[in-house]
Amino acid sequence: MAWRFPPDRAVSPACVVRGGLLPRLWAEGRTVSTLLYHHNHSATIFNHINFVLVYTNVTKDVLNKASDSGKLERTQWLVLLEKEDQLATLHDHVNALDLFIDSTLLLATFRPCQAQYLQSVYRVGPKSRVLVEGGGEWSPTDGYVGVAAGNKYDRRRNFQGYPIVGVGVKVFDLYTTYLPNGRLSGYIGDILNVLKMAHNFSLSYSILKGYAYGSLVNGSSNKWTGMVGELQQGRADLTVSELSITKERNDVVTYTQPVFVVSRRLYVSTPQDFRKKLLAYVDPMDKVVYVCVFVAMSVMALGLNFVERLRLYFLPSEEEPVSLSVAAWSMVSALLQQGYDPTPSSTAARIIFWVGFVVSLIVYTAYSATLMAHLAVEKPAPLPFSNLRQLSRQTRWDAGPNNNDLFQVTASQTCAGSQTEECRVMQDVWNKVVLRSPGNIVNSYNEGLQKVLKGKYVFIGVDVNTNYYIRNLPSKDACRVKELPGQYITGGIAIGLQKRSPFRGVFDYSLQRMKEIGVMKRLVATWLKVGRSCSLQTTVNASLTDLAAVFILLFMGISASLLVLGGEIVVSRSKKRQPTHDDT
Repeated sequence: MAWRFPPDRAVSPACVVRGGLLPRLWAEGRTVSTLLYHHNHSATIFNHINFVLVYTNVTKDVLNKASDSGKLERTQWLVLLEKEDQLATLHDHVNALDLFIDSTLLLATFRPCQAQYLQSVYRVGPKSRVLVEGGGEWSPTDGYVGVAAGNKYDRRRNFQGYPIVGVGVKVFDLYTTYLPNGRLSGYIGDILNVLKMAHNFSLSYSILKGYAYGSLVNGSSNKWTGMVGELQQGRADLTVSELSITKERNDVVTYTQPVFVVSRRLYVSTPQDFRKKLLAYVDPMDKVVYVCVFVAMSVMALGLNFVERLRLYFLPSEEEPVSLSVAAWSMVSALLQQGYDPTPSSTAARIIFWVGFVVSLIVYTAYSATLMAHLAVEKPAPLPFSNLRQLSRQTRWDAGPNNNDLFQVTASQTCAGSQTEECRVMQDVWNKVVLRSPGNIVNSYNEGLQKVLKGKYVFIGVDVNTNYYIRNLPSKDACRVKELPGQYITGGIAIGLQKRSPFRGVFDYSLQRMKEIGVMKRLVATWLKVGRSCSLQTTVNASLTDLAAVFILLFMGISASLLVLGGEIVVSRSKKRQPTHDDT
């Protein structure tokens, strides 16, 4: 980088160098080195970074050309004025140049090799007049006495109430909430509020209808709709809503540095395995345990009957022994925790009777505890897919994004003709699954989640946005929505600006400061924190499918009872019809 001097009768380059001006500017980081400029270098003048020019008609043309080619924001200029009254003329000239916050244009007035003062001029934006920064004083004898320079963005942070026009969409309240009197809230809204206070600008905005973030106009390769189109056409200076960063959009607009990173994920409802629910009351214990319980109850029933008969054999009495059927029924009553009124008269038989009830109590308690744990940790039925590639092969599942979501734009437009694996998979999902039914593309995240809860539908949504809406669902519904592993179209969101916006550098500087001092972290925690969709403290209510086995068992029991009753009636009537010996 070098400062370039044109030969001019009014000012000697040696005077500027020896007088201490350029060394001082170099010490402040405004210049790097000094070289003489010759006329035969005019064809390559804009290949350089720093320039020193005397303000003449030729200089005006050079500045105009630099402005038209966008060089003023990437180069540094020191303009030397022979007369102080040239300042007003130069200020008027600057009003017609693209000379904004990132630009560096230093002015110095001279009288026969004597500088009076140095100033820096710039404009906030296209609608502002020239703003002047004091640059200090210089003379060949005393050298340069300047003011504290500091960071350029700190010096120029005050926009002097500059009117900035915004454009937004009313889609996600967590990013932008529109309040009365033109105020904003939400994650992006609060970021803009901080920027407004830091830079003293006014903000007015318009709200576009629908999901109007921006997509290519049908049949066009560079004309956009939505917020991107408003920036592209110059009708807005920035977006007051979040805007995903994509290469295609970046060709026509400018972004601030990313303020958050989002990705698309797959959301489904956990399928219910009805067969597993029917067997839920059998699964808590191994089959061998059920066999052992049956054997134990049978042994105790036989033991009870045997002890009763053995007692009456050795100790005859008029009491009737406990029959085998009664003994078996008493053990079943014990197992079912129903109790049993008759009790054996002998102490020996009572011991077996009591042991049977204690064993039944232990088995019942263990079964109940295991059943509760089994139902609480029951895993849902496995899905036939776990990622986007596997989803593209499904014929019985539907899927879709929100209308005009970046997934739709990417799959249907950006990936058209692309041979990358990621694009191929997204196009397969789009053509084979999403377009299978017109109802697969939803108009809101709530609609997408409701389709998910109905089953056999996969919602493709932004992770933060989807989890925000899941948290607003009733607990029982929120617990059913499952987020599959895998992230797609991962990228940053930012505030959109016009192409070559004069605010990008200073906004990026302020956003970086916000990150460093923790402001951005607090805003993320306030608006974008992703908690559990299904709280650990959520009370799980038993549904009809959870208790279906009970009612089926009841129906089977009644049916079996009626069949047995029918059999008893048939047997009883057949016995009555049989002739007796007396009849013969």
